[in-house]
Amino acid sequence: MKRKIKKIVQQPWELLTSTPATWDKIASIKISKNEVRNRFVFPWIIICVMVTFVFKSLYSANKSIETGFINSIISTVTLFGAYFLSKAVCFWYLRKHYQEKYSVVIVEIIVGYSFTTTFIIEIITTILPSLFYLQILNIYTAYLIWEACRAILQLNEEERGNIVLVFTSVIILSPVIIDKIIHLMLPNA
Repeated sequence: MKRKIKKIVQQPWELLTSTPATWDKIASIKISKNEVRNRFVFPWIIICVMVTFVFKSLYSANKSIETGFINSIISTVTLFGAYFLSKAVCFWYLRKHYQEKYSVVIVEIIVGYSFTTTFIIEIITTILPSLFYLQILNIYTAYLIWEACRAILQLNEEERGNIVLVFTSVIILSPVIIDKIIHLMLPNA
């Protein structure tokens, strides 16, 4: 159990501090379908949801448990929806422009690990809401994807530009758009 928790925390730390070396290490490992989702994305979504529940409950002036519960459900739907939407759109883009060259597993690896900055920023801004301006650091996702294209897709610098632009836009904007849609449907949340 301790090893699993250490690995869940260690992987994002390595991605944020030594991105090229970590992507090279990820590229050398044989990863099966849904492995990244089950061992990386889902645990981080659960961590984000638990942090959201606890801190939204603590910061609420009244009806604290209800507020924490509603906000954690919104966070769950937003993060799950953003992950699956990003994976689908990115796979569609690669399939359209590179035909049969890349598989769903490769897209899952890139999208799943590129959500690292989204997860970390979600946790930090939930714990300390006054640091909302840290959302600008989501742009680091572009660098994560740039290095993933080098290590996993093995593209040269000229070919990476459009993929980085599309993947980064989808990964950064999908949680924002889903969250806005949910808050339009639940105006008092």
